[in-house]
Amino acid sequence: MQQKLQKKPELDNEKPAAVVAPLTAGCAVTISNYGWDQSDKCGEIYITLTGVHQVPTENVQVHFTERSFGHFGLLVRNLNDKNYSMVVNHLLKPISVESSSK
Repeated sequence: MQQKLQKKPELDNEKPAAVVAPLTAGCAVTISNYGWDQSDKCGEIYITLTGVHQVPTENVQVHFTERSFGHFGLLVRNLNDKNYSMVVNHLLKPISVESSSK
């Protein structure tokens, strides 16, 4: 019984994947207006948000996955007291996570 109650030593050395501050803005806005460009090698998404260059870089988060033909997520926190988000699922081809950037 004691073995079940003890912490596993290998978990003590693990670090959390990311520390994300809580959302502090009052309103959530879904981004639905964007531009898209693609070639055989890459795809690019263009989004216009007035004032986004003034928010701290840690307030702009992107998430990519390569499983299930890719997933792209964007979150801009606390821009003019709003949180902006966008999610694109089921892309035509898998995403190369290591070569993706914001």
